[in-house]
Amino acid sequence: MLLLTSAATAAAVSDGDCRGWLEDQHQRLQSLGITDPGTTAIPGYPHLRTNRWLAMLQSEVVSDGDASQWLAMAGQVALDSWRVRLRRADGDQAEQERLETCINRQVALSAFPGVPQVTVDDNYATSLRVLGLYPLTRLLAMPSINGYRREMAARFLAARPKAHHHYLPPAFPGAPPPPTELSVNYLEVPLPGKAARNALLAQYAPVITSGSDNPWDQPGRVLMETDGPRVDPGQPTAYQWIGWTRFRGHNLLQLNYQFWFTRRPAQGRMDLYAGHLDSLIWRVTLKPDGNVLFYDSIHGCGCYHKVYPVAKGLKAADLPDAPIFYPRLAANARDTRVALHLDPDTHYVVGISRFEPDRNTPTTTYRTTSADSLLALPTPRGYQSLYDERGLVPSSRRRERLLLWPLGVPSAGAMRQPGTHATAFIGRRHFDDPALPAQIFQQP
Repeated sequence: MLLLTSAATAAAVSDGDCRGWLEDQHQRLQSLGITDPGTTAIPGYPHLRTNRWLAMLQSEVVSDGDASQWLAMAGQVALDSWRVRLRRADGDQAEQERLETCINRQVALSAFPGVPQVTVDDNYATSLRVLGLYPLTRLLAMPSINGYRREMAARFLAARPKAHHHYLPPAFPGAPPPPTELSVNYLEVPLPGKAARNALLAQYAPVITSGSDNPWDQPGRVLMETDGPRVDPGQPTAYQWIGWTRFRGHNLLQLNYQFWFTRRPAQGRMDLYAGHLDSLIWRVTLKPDGNVLFYDSIHGCGCYHKVYPVAKGLKAADLPDAPIFYPRLAANARDTRVALHLDPDTHYVVGISRFEPDRNTPTTTYRTTSADSLLALPTPRGYQSLYDERGLVPSSRRRERLLLWPLGVPSAGAMRQPGTHATAFIGRRHFDDPALPAQIFQQP
């Protein structure tokens, strides 16, 4: 929920001042080319922003209580976005405080019926599909896609790589509240406060088990330098955020963890998938009682979508270019720490198990931070986002884009900002689509 500013601070800024100041800041950010492609602006409402989740909820508002809660959530998304964009524009602490005051004030004055229903753009380029004769090229691509599916399924069944290093989340005492206790609100959305959020992210955080000692196989911290971004494997870090989804009538909390690597090394001269920077996103979807419903993972490109059911009865829907399903039920992270076994070089998840420490494998505790920190990384000349105006990391582009562009995913293989992950080459699916579980699982 929105943080409350002090009465003294709020009183120092009038409603008219807030409207004018936000508009001035909007114009300044536009002139500097500072954007946030991970969320969507609402025309005429600079104090509100939306995303796929909020766009779905907006259409379901029926009461004044629903409306107030939706406005507060859209205001929080806007506040988070404004904070990092102002930081990149060299905004000082006074501007940050004024921002919070103005967002809160304008949200309180907003009338929900006047807020336009904004369609969140998908992350496919229809123009590329038209130019690439998509109805034909999708048929030509299917043998390759089916070959990839067979390869990934075989990796799940093969022996896991020998564990060379375990990366553990920080210890966190206590137990988080179950999502059902956080859903006592008008829209029945689990909304953890700061303490509950930290406890949940700590409780379900995975262990990363690296399959080699190579520096590019160790998760690290993203740094922005004069010549562009790099990853320091000497500072293992998990970049975290929360989200929500809808499944069988329930609003479910999702916990996201992203791990970055220096590169994906080339395996031969013609490797289309190698390149600078790589990352893995691990997501935990919780049932209302706090048990895990399922996990899923993608790489930072949106590629290699895999699903790891925990609850019984979750079966894959019959989809072209469907996610790869883990062949057995995965361990429940509510009751045990889960280890992700990563393949050397590719960083594919090739196994998931209960974490069992052993004396022969070194362990390191990784640090945790908000994924929003990647939107305003310190540089010698101020702050800069890891992502460009399209939500891409330009230095991470891959050769595969030269072959896959007719399928409509711009710069296929490049790392992307959360909120912009297209996950299928055939059809259209997005990692943050609240309808995604209904798409990928068979209906009962």
